[in-house]
Amino acid sequence: MARFRYIALDRSGKQIAGEIAAQNAEEVKSRLRDMGYFPSHIGEAAQMTLGRPAAARRRHRISGTDVVVMTRQLADMTAARLPMFRSLSVLVEQAGDSGLRDLLEQIRADVQQGRPLSEALEQHPRYFPDLYVNMVRAGETSGHLDAVLLRLAEFLEKSMQRRSQVISALLYPAVLITVAIGAVAFIIGFLIPKLSALFSEMEQTLPVMTRLLLGLADVLSAIWWALLALVLVLVLGVRWYVRTEKGREALDLLALRAPLLGPIWHKMAVSRLARTFGTMLRGGVPILMALEISGNAVGNRPMAGAVATMREEVKEGTSIAVALEHTGAFPPMLIHMAGVGEETGQLPDMMARVADSLDFEVDSALGRLTTLLEPIIIIVMGLIVGFIVLAVLLPIFQINAAIGR
Repeated sequence: MARFRYIALDRSGKQIAGEIAAQNAEEVKSRLRDMGYFPSHIGEAAQMTLGRPAAARRRHRISGTDVVVMTRQLADMTAARLPMFRSLSVLVEQAGDSGLRDLLEQIRADVQQGRPLSEALEQHPRYFPDLYVNMVRAGETSGHLDAVLLRLAEFLEKSMQRRSQVISALLYPAVLITVAIGAVAFIIGFLIPKLSALFSEMEQTLPVMTRLLLGLADVLSAIWWALLALVLVLVLGVRWYVRTEKGREALDLLALRAPLLGPIWHKMAVSRLARTFGTMLRGGVPILMALEISGNAVGNRPMAGAVATMREEVKEGTSIAVALEHTGAFPPMLIHMAGVGEETGQLPDMMARVADSLDFEVDSALGRLTTLLEPIIIIVMGLIVGFIVLAVLLPIFQINAAIGR
């Protein structure tokens, strides 16, 4: 059975498009007419995409913001009791980006064939991970899909906000470091060689600082290409290594143990675990499945391994709080709040509170780190520039002193 893409008109004359599985084009035409559509174009999915060759269609990246907005709009329409096919049709019409429109059309075509929304989303793991799909599936099973979609949208929004905050906090120090390195490289590589010729004409011994600076400039001008090649090899080697399973695990472990940043990464991973776990429990996902998906969503392999160990203990009947404590990888606050949540039956709410508290701590820590890094970078840059200035000015002072005599 092949898949066919079609363009058709509904009873109001509005053009629709989608994809359907059938034996041949005649069967597609017959099925579309049975649904009240009037087909205008039918072709195999591999050869046609909305009337254009597939090879000619440009690939467009779908952003996380697009997925969040789509999820919130779908939640609103589901709460208004609109049929799923009609809700998806509205989203298709509203989609401004062609890539998002194509994605929604494929999902709508699968729903039109009788597939549940969760199964249609599962065909696109790049945009809808296991967490998303399983929460939608739980919402379909419980009959509260609108509430689940709303929680998903809120979860995705908070995740994107956290990522943006981290990037913003680290961006300014990164720019300062880059500018500092570029300025020093320009001075040593371009200005100092020009002064070197002038100093070589002086018939007196140069100060130690000047000799050091000129020697460094000579070495760098002679081997800059080798240094550049070395940096390139190191970057490519590190990129290759971190793509291996062992390399990724080593990088994640290094991130947790790094000075200053290590505790921040750890809190971010725990916050992500707590928020994901609590969101899935509130959405009706079973505990063991929620733990499995939450562990994969942590984004750190040693932490994910700890969650997997914890899940096995929970599977054998151990409480979540005790299992968390046995791993030794989680802070006491998470353990105690999990215990309170289990006792009171409010585990999802306790996980959300832990995530909010840890997010506040991460914000404070990033703010302090940024405040600390800025003056350190400026001081180091000032010392380097001061050294260069003194190395250049000292010979001039010597000449003036000799002339004064």
